[in-house]
Amino acid sequence: MDRRSVLKGASGIAAASTLSGCLGFLGGGGGGGNQGDAMLWHAMTESETETFEESLSIYNDENDAEIVAEENGDLRNNVETTLPTGDGPEMYRWAQDWAGNHYQRDFLYDASDDIDFNLEDTFSQAAVQAITVGADDAVVGLPVGGETVTLLYNKDMVDSPPETYAEMESTMEEYHDPSNGQYGLSHPIDAYFVSAWMHAFGGYYFQVNEDGEGVTGLDLDETKRGMEFVRDSIWPYVPADTNPGPQQAIFQNGSAPFAVNGPWSIATFEDNGINVGVTSFPTVDGNTPSPYTGTSMWYFTTRMADDEDRRESALDYAKWISQSEERQRAYADAHSDVPVLNSISAEDLGDQVAGFKGSYEGGIAMPNHPKMGSVWTPTEDAMNAVLQDDADIDSRFDEAAETVRSNWEE
Repeated sequence: MDRRSVLKGASGIAAASTLSGCLGFLGGGGGGGNQGDAMLWHAMTESETETFEESLSIYNDENDAEIVAEENGDLRNNVETTLPTGDGPEMYRWAQDWAGNHYQRDFLYDASDDIDFNLEDTFSQAAVQAITVGADDAVVGLPVGGETVTLLYNKDMVDSPPETYAEMESTMEEYHDPSNGQYGLSHPIDAYFVSAWMHAFGGYYFQVNEDGEGVTGLDLDETKRGMEFVRDSIWPYVPADTNPGPQQAIFQNGSAPFAVNGPWSIATFEDNGINVGVTSFPTVDGNTPSPYTGTSMWYFTTRMADDEDRRESALDYAKWISQSEERQRAYADAHSDVPVLNSISAEDLGDQVAGFKGSYEGGIAMPNHPKMGSVWTPTEDAMNAVLQDDADIDSRFDEAAETVRSNWEE
């Protein structure tokens, strides 16, 4: 899922990939520089890095450890080119979407035998799905936070969040006036952002069946029903430019009562004076929309198998950071990350994070299967044809499904 990594990447708003790396790929493991007890790579934003460094300092001080971390702006490329040479870090942080591909390419270490606690009892279902891959349910990392998109609303325009789409539409109708720059809804339109509506009627872009095989459901009637809803009930209320920037702009300048967006957008909206409320998606004809969810995790690389002491050091840190209620609350407070620990309930969180948590827990974990990457472009081509060119949903989505299957056979 190259274009939607970490959900933030999907939005095009939080440009983690533009961070300037510190050439960590030259020093991770076998090169020069201070390797400490274990080496971590990441590509977090500046504010995220501050929170992370605080956590790492706490851990190192409390455990007399020296876990070393490096920013890496071109993280995926450096991971994929460095690990095959026998170099690289013991762990790197990213969302789960690389897991299937990287496991298939032998970049990852299966820590199933090293985990001494019950994953299902500890973490949310979506988080457990994120860190396990393959028919053997290999454990290739530990989770630290969740993200998804959900319904946001301007509290100065909306008295209480809608529980049904009919209620939401009534408010959108009240404000929608494109000729005067007013819209009912701010909503980037791509396969990720509309996933909640597309899943609402039982359809799906991609699933892993009981045999562990990837299958597409683009040609299912239920998926097509989701597309009909997007065309008939979402598209009429948004600006014609479907890109994240223009869509975000109308909510942040007070020109729309609702937005569909993620936690990365909250700070920008509030900096522009918007009193942001966060809630779950409203039901549609009794159906609950389920957005794709993403889980940030510390991946275990094959370097873990090279040195037992370094493996233990890396694992100890991963176990600590993934199970620390204090640190997950710190990320929630600072970045609206959804805690993935079962021990943290919505009542323990602020209203905004609790809103995201509701959609995260009711969402669908974004598949980490290697075949998932071939689904996005045909899906969005079909969506754009329907919305922009009035293409027939049945024929266009049948064609998209056939394209996906053909790509898998190549």
